[in-house]
Amino acid sequence: GATITCQKKGCDRSFQLPCASEGECVTQFFGLYRSFCWEHHPEQAVQVTPEQNRTCIICLDLVEGRKSYHTMVCPACQHAWFHQSCIQKQAIHAGVCFRCLHCQNKDLFVMETLTMGIRISKR
Repeated sequence: GATITCQKKGCDRSFQLPCASEGECVTQFFGLYRSFCWEHHPEQAVQVTPEQNRTCIICLDLVEGRKSYHTMVCPACQHAWFHQSCIQKQAIHAGVCFRCLHCQNKDLFVMETLTMGIRISKR
């Protein structure tokens, strides 16, 4: 099948879109629609770690003790933590109303989630 190549200059890794999320690859669903392999995918710039026993604001299960491919924090309030899979489901259902469920920030939150590979419904 068709493959996608990592957009990092000098990287020749290729992967298939259906396998991308399982392999911690990121496809950005905006702008140039760039894709990155597990080694070069974007990371959140905020310098914050979750407090002990921090839960995902959506599913209420514990999040990892650090930012990772599977765990994100709202860049605006830096208090709302999410599992990547939970925020992806929220983005599809919320569409144009998508925002941080804790602080209600939209602009910074949406841009960060798009950069991290979250696909947001346009409806």
